[in-house]
Amino acid sequence: MKWNKRKHGSMGPRTPDLPPQGMKLDEESSAEDQDLIAQLLHGFDRMDATIRHPEPPALHDLEQLVAEHRQKLHKRAALEWAMFLIVALFIIGGNMFLAASSFAIFVVIQGVVMVGVIAYALRFIRKSRKKVKSGHA
Repeated sequence: MKWNKRKHGSMGPRTPDLPPQGMKLDEESSAEDQDLIAQLLHGFDRMDATIRHPEPPALHDLEQLVAEHRQKLHKRAALEWAMFLIVALFIIGGNMFLAASSFAIFVVIQGVVMVGVIAYALRFIRKSRKKVKSGHA
């Protein structure tokens, strides 16, 4: 690393070599430069005058926006809980009905589901290891 710094100098961006500010090349270019700078500053002043600086919204409006967003999040969370409970009751009820009606079919279905879950987990682990080895994690 030290060799690289010595060879290439500092790692920061290079600045172009400019003449010192106190040095004037000639009076004509200096007057033109001053005129261009004055025009540029005048243009900046006009831009500042034309650009509107909007007022920030009132605190009450922001509080109302936050309250509405919280209400939406609360409704969505309640809907997600309701859907979870419905699906969970359906699955548990179906399994209980299946176990009560035919225990052999229940055991076969549970075995197939368990093998599927294990196969999916092994596939997921194998994929994640390949990503780590290839460096695309």
